[in-house]
Amino acid sequence: MAPNAPLNVITPNKPMEILIVGGSNTGLMLGIVLKRLGNNVHIMEQSSQSERSDLAAGITTHPEFDEFMALHDDVEGEWCLESPGIQWLDKAGAATREMNKPLKMTSWGVIYHRLRANFDGLASTFCPNPPAAREKDGIATFGLGSRVNGINDTGKSVKIVFGDKPGGVSIHCADLVILADGANSMLRGKLFPEVERVYAGYVAFRGTVLEADLSEETKNAFLKLSYFCFKDNYILLYIIPGADGSLDHGHRRYNWVWYHPLAANSPSFTEIMTDTSGIVHRNTLPASSMNPDAWRKYKSIAMAEMCPPFADVVEKTTQPFVTAISDLACPRAVAMGGRLLITGEALNLVRPHMALSTTASAKQALLLEKVFRGEMSIEQWEKQVLHEGRISKLKTNAFGIFQLYGPLYAVGWAAKLVAAIVGGLLPFSSLPPMPSTQGISE
Repeated sequence: MAPNAPLNVITPNKPMEILIVGGSNTGLMLGIVLKRLGNNVHIMEQSSQSERSDLAAGITTHPEFDEFMALHDDVEGEWCLESPGIQWLDKAGAATREMNKPLKMTSWGVIYHRLRANFDGLASTFCPNPPAAREKDGIATFGLGSRVNGINDTGKSVKIVFGDKPGGVSIHCADLVILADGANSMLRGKLFPEVERVYAGYVAFRGTVLEADLSEETKNAFLKLSYFCFKDNYILLYIIPGADGSLDHGHRRYNWVWYHPLAANSPSFTEIMTDTSGIVHRNTLPASSMNPDAWRKYKSIAMAEMCPPFADVVEKTTQPFVTAISDLACPRAVAMGGRLLITGEALNLVRPHMALSTTASAKQALLLEKVFRGEMSIEQWEKQVLHEGRISKLKTNAFGIFQLYGPLYAVGWAAKLVAAIVGGLLPFSSLPPMPSTQGISE
């Protein structure tokens, strides 16, 4: 067998034992699709908590995610707020440009708990009455506190070793393993040690403000997804559900993201990524741990440079957090001869400017459904998700650089995007060899 050719281990219409490493939204979407097809799906999550904080993170969805929810979400009630369009504000807070583009806005917590309700029937404050399983659903389990110690391809199945507790291990066998454990995936790192996160040269400050804490003037300025650009910075804001998932007026949150350039390893970067206990974080400084003295400087910038509505929400944010923006792209989405798949941000970490990550995971799940139905091969699935990951990277990088620095700085990314979309470029007609290893361990 050629090194690039995965085995045809997925047999349409024959139930499989599938293990997914990572129980966040990517793993849950894959798990829901696969259990709907009658497979037995076991998600193993490192966190020890079923109900999770929503991380104060907003999500803007796109058509593929909406399609996923329409096909696979059985929870009653709405899960999103709608924005009638997009606007760009000037220094006085007036709209200088508007776009009629309806969008759906939600939060990480709403989607996570809704997916859990659909996957394994978790009852939560977000979804107190989870739906019953569908008639043809396979078994769905969600294991907590599970850390992977190793994976081995036996030739007929995959053996996974978990360290479930200090001094104890458990062994699981599966027909197929899917990695959905995020950009810092240890397992992907073992298979592809050359793949690393690359810092983009700027950070994203994020935060939310309760609707009830804002003036009518500020709220009226943000009836649409709103942007404001200034001096190599830009900030955006949209409305998301409340911390308990409420969509009711007065209980919602105003979610903002501010992109700001900071050189890697500069004193300013180190200062803002150092928490109140003195620990320096590499990728994300969590909410409630930011040093107030370090944040005070950026609040001053907001007050001096931003238009009044944006300055107001930044000033009223009590628990901001910050993420170092980075890129990551894995060259293959299939390993171990086809018995292991790499998905979500473990496969492609794209910059968040266009909110493409959640929708990309939904599309990977919908495409995998076609593989299990015999409508496409796993080779076709891999080439499509890799190609779309590259398109997403070029698209979001062009948009983000344009917003930050202007059109001249975005020309290079835009040219690559045009070449990939219009120029008939086939970037993955020849894939690099699949890793030859049959086992990985810590």
